[in-house]
Amino acid sequence: MNSNKSSYQGQIETILHYLNSMIQKNWTGKTADEFNRLISIPELAKMACMSVRNLQLMFKAYTSETLHQYIIRTRMEYAQQLLKDNKKSIAEIYEYIGFANQSALNNTLQKKYNLTPRELQKKLLETSHTYPSYISPYRIVESETIPVLFLSYIGNYDTCSTVAFETYTWDCLYEYAKENSLLPDKEDYWGIAYDDTDITSLEKCRFYACIAIQKGIGTNPPLTSPIKHMDLPQGTYAVYVHQGDYALLDAFYETILKQLPQFYSLGETPILEHYLNSPTDTDVKELLTEVWIPIVK
Repeated sequence: MNSNKSSYQGQIETILHYLNSMIQKNWTGKTADEFNRLISIPELAKMACMSVRNLQLMFKAYTSETLHQYIIRTRMEYAQQLLKDNKKSIAEIYEYIGFANQSALNNTLQKKYNLTPRELQKKLLETSHTYPSYISPYRIVESETIPVLFLSYIGNYDTCSTVAFETYTWDCLYEYAKENSLLPDKEDYWGIAYDDTDITSLEKCRFYACIAIQKGIGTNPPLTSPIKHMDLPQGTYAVYVHQGDYALLDAFYETILKQLPQFYSLGETPILEHYLNSPTDTDVKELLTEVWIPIVK
């Protein structure tokens, strides 16, 4: 099973990336049927070029969850992120994440956590982190799309600051980009931390390690490769700079999300991390991470 699991990694990573993007998409105005159709197992199997049975077996071997369990869990965790953000009503949240009605969302949350949405929100808002340092003023950036290669990782975010992780991810991406003549004039490293560690179990947290590549090349690694291609979204970002240990990023996120620029709210696309130096050759106290928060008026 382990050898089979490795040989199907690229296809499973493709499905995981697709599910992640579908689950965090704004479904307001769309029907629940449309969401369910786009993530149906036959549709996913076709995308992965696998039989339905093989997809189900390999997905569970790779994630320790069935497709249904993964979809329900990540949808409910995203609903919790929206509850914690406290900017949308529960009625708006059920539409946003593609549920048929508010009762369906209420029942799913109650069944999974034994709490009503209001009780869950109260619990989430009581959890807080204190960021120990002064936060420099943000700057607002209008960004074009940034094409990247990425490797995805599921597990404790603490691992992401290790030399071994950098070798496995960013070094691997660099070598692939170099071999395929994709490197831009200046190396540029990014990350996406999808999950809130107050909500998601540490061993199930999702992270994308990304390296920027030249624009207009039109590359797309083979379906069977764990290396994938995407564009970091065009848009307006409030950019904040964190100096120090990556372990403090949870508290940094929580603080800056409460200090968004006046007249702006949080956008729909993922928050981006832009790494200005590396833990392999930089003291922990000197690490610089830009956090790019998508914002809309």
